[in-house]
Order: sequence, then structure tokens, then C-alpha cells
Amino acid sequence: MEKKPLKIFRSRWLECLTYMPVTAFVSLWGVVLSVFAYTLVVSDPVPPGRLVGMSALGLLVWFFFEYVMHRFLFHLRLQSRLGKSFLFVMHGNHHECPRDRYRNLMPAIVSVPLAVMLYGLFQAILGPSFGRSFFFGFLCGYVLYDGWHYATHQYRFSNRLLKCIQKHHLQHHYYAPDKNYAVTSPWVDKIFGSACKPTCKR
Repeated sequence: MEKKPLKIFRSRWLECLTYMPVTAFVSLWGVVLSVFAYTLVVSDPVPPGRLVGMSALGLLVWFFFEYVMHRFLFHLRLQSRLGKSFLFVMHGNHHECPRDRYRNLMPAIVSVPLAVMLYGLFQAILGPSFGRSFFFGFLCGYVLYDGWHYATHQYRFSNRLLKCIQKHHLQHHYYAPDKNYAVTSPWVDKIFGSACKPTCKR
């Protein structure tokens, strides 16, 4: 039986900052992606080949970024009381209550500042045109990841492929927390040898 939603902070205001309702997620990132796409195509256009190529590269890099963050940061093993508390707030609470629909999505107080920092970093490294295109693909990867993560915990799928990808992540929660770190891209776990076998029945 699913546990009741956890209370992480005593402060009601801090607690609210850990929530991300799916309607807020869709509204926020739907607007951000739409405006960003408009600037790339209309108001400050990037050459089509560069836009498509760099966006595809950004999406690909996201798949590996997602894996590395989940495996080496979210599941970092810290022994101090402060370290354990930090990890619980960051990710441990999700493993305690994986179907809490208000915490299946990264809260905006974390995702928005991180997106701004990465946007600046990519532009600094790649230049304005290449950096913006790369960031767009990377951001699409994040939105896909978080949206799919929510759906994985909240819905059941009849499509065989979607069920297979869903099962890959749910095995991480309910069977092997040290396996299946990739959420949107199970093939990354296969590359790094961290996939449960088999991940789905044939």
C-alpha cells in the first residue's frame, strides 16, 4: 500500500516549495519552450541546419546527463547527519513515497535557476547561436524526462513499448535501487552495465 505523503519541512512555506503540480509544470514549461522556440525560429533565427543538429545533440547529451545525475548525485552515499538530510530532501523522499503526485516533478525553485545557469554555461562554451540551439534540445530532454517520470508513477500504459520503459524505472524503485538509473532512456543503463536483466518480458 502506498504511504501517505511525507512532510519534509515544518514550515508550511518551505513545504509548498517542494510541490510541483502537473498543471503548473505543463503551464510553466509549455510557455518557456514555446517562447524559446519562437526566438530560435522567428525573432532571432538560427540557421535551420544548425538548429536541428545542435538541438539533437543537446537532447542526446540530456539522456546521459539524466543518468549521471540520478546515479552519482541523487544516490550519493553520505554518512553525516547533514548529508543524509540533504539527500532525503533532494531525492530520498521520492523513494519513500514514489507515487506522491506533487513530488514526481522537480519543483520550480530548483529547475528554473538550474535551467538559467545551464543556459548561460552553454552559451559561454558554445557561443550564442550554437549554445541556444543546444540548450533548446537539452531543455526538451528535461521536460520529456520529468513529464515521463510523472506519468510512470501515476498511470498505467497498454502500449508495449511504453510499458517496457515504465517497468524499467519502477524496477529501480521496487526491486533494485542500485540499477536502472535512466528514466527516459533504458539503453543508457545497458551501455554502462547498470540495467536489471531482463527489463521487460518478451
